[in-house]
Amino acid sequence: MHVAALEWLTFGLARMTEAAHRRGLTLHLLTADRTEYASELRRIPPGHLVVHDVDTSDATRVAKQLRTIHGLAGLISTTDVGSRVALEVAAELGLPSQNADAVRLARDKAALRRHLHGAGLSRASQVTVDPFAPDAAAVSGTLSYPAVLKDVSGTGSEGVWIAYGPDDVPGILGAARNGRLRGGALTAEPYFTGPLYSAETLSWDGETRLLGVSSRLLSPLPYFREEGEAFPVALPAPRREELSAWVSAVLDGIGHRGFSHTEFIVTDDGFEIVEINPRMGGGLIGELLCGAFDADIHAAFVDMALGNRPALFDAPLVPVRGMSEVHLIADRTGVFDGFEGEHLLTGHPGSPRLHSARVPGQTVDSITDWRGSVGSVLAEGDTAELAMHNAAAAARLVRPRII
Repeated sequence: MHVAALEWLTFGLARMTEAAHRRGLTLHLLTADRTEYASELRRIPPGHLVVHDVDTSDATRVAKQLRTIHGLAGLISTTDVGSRVALEVAAELGLPSQNADAVRLARDKAALRRHLHGAGLSRASQVTVDPFAPDAAAVSGTLSYPAVLKDVSGTGSEGVWIAYGPDDVPGILGAARNGRLRGGALTAEPYFTGPLYSAETLSWDGETRLLGVSSRLLSPLPYFREEGEAFPVALPAPRREELSAWVSAVLDGIGHRGFSHTEFIVTDDGFEIVEINPRMGGGLIGELLCGAFDADIHAAFVDMALGNRPALFDAPLVPVRGMSEVHLIADRTGVFDGFEGEHLLTGHPGSPRLHSARVPGQTVDSITDWRGSVGSVLAEGDTAELAMHNAAAAARLVRPRII
């Protein structure tokens, strides 16, 4: 029997392949660019993964390729950009899938904000802006400042801008017109001040389990580039119960099914959602969960792909350590040529490990969002806080070479 993945996150493909193999399944990866997984592919034993080169943005081609896999029992989607194609193809082939309405709502940031506001789950609504409209700049007079303007279907901190006042809006609209707008429009929302966290959850048939909370380090404004994460954040019991009830109301209310990575701000007035990612968190979030619990959570993907309640939903999950990831950011655009200083990680507290997201020769075309991260240092500690300090200290020793 076989399961297929429509692209994958930056990391975790090797773990997913092994999880499928343990169940007697062969994993197939459909990808438009296998070089994106070069580092992960080197870690996978021969014969455990079948890679198919296909335009994964084209549902017709994806469905045609999947029909060549005899005994295909499930399709897994873990990326934002592939989520809608996966839904369309799963429906066409009669395969189990996430709740299509929930995924579409979560991937439309404007519609999601309106839904949350209407359901009393956010105190703010939004304004949708077509940056190509002749009167687009008129929106500047309707916003409360500071405001965030972002691609309604953006991902990876790409296509996000902050406006401190009306004079900033015309420049943002110009940048949006000259950039890559996945959704074709912007949503303008209030900028909530406070620390950013993510609720890592698993949902199934109207019930949500909070697996834990990851913290977040961000670049200085005006960029929103993620630079580090730690898991699990040790919230006081009453606060954790409040968060669990709140995020469950949000996800169960839209009928979500599967992993979710819900980003939220802790403000003086309570929790405010930044966005809901109807998937596992990107980067090394999956690795942080696996390390913290000493368990491979990727087996849940197999269960869900087959249409079964994931065993992880009912498993006892007790953190045994804290885990952290600190991103290695290119200092300029250019061609990635490897790392310097990896040997200095030997003997460093926290057992730091270097994970490369690129292979030498790949181009770094932006350093203001996720594309600037060419790798990460993963480290552990007795708590998430100590793990973050270990990872941050170790990451200072490693330097990406850009030529």
